[in-house]
Amino acid sequence: MRASDDPRGRAPVLFGVAGLGVAACAIVLAAAGGAPYLALDSLSPWLVVYAIGLFVALFATPFAIHRALGGELEDDARWERALLLWGAVALGALAIGLLCGLPSGFGSNSLAGSVGLVTLVEAVLVLATLIVWLISG
Repeated sequence: MRASDDPRGRAPVLFGVAGLGVAACAIVLAAAGGAPYLALDSLSPWLVVYAIGLFVALFATPFAIHRALGGELEDDARWERALLLWGAVALGALAIGLLCGLPSGFGSNSLAGSVGLVTLVEAVLVLATLIVWLISG
């Protein structure tokens, strides 16, 4: 059985796609639910589902990248490259979060602002994880 035929090898990609799909559906359902989305006294449950979906997609990313690199490099070198590319994905998510949230000031009554804030926080968590990894050597 080739590595590409192994169903376990496809799991990170499937988790990533499923996470993005759940996040996208949650945005649509949050819009249907209406404001406020992210306030101290009221939290849209669909925004929580969005956060979970995005979290799954972000944390499946390095495993999918590692698998995609295949046999090009040694395992340790593949992990290093996968984690660095994961950082690039997190920077992209950070930029998307800023682009969504800044126009509305990350307002709790704005779906774009609330989604932007959640995206920003999750991207910062990934980047913080990578910074700790880099510092630990």
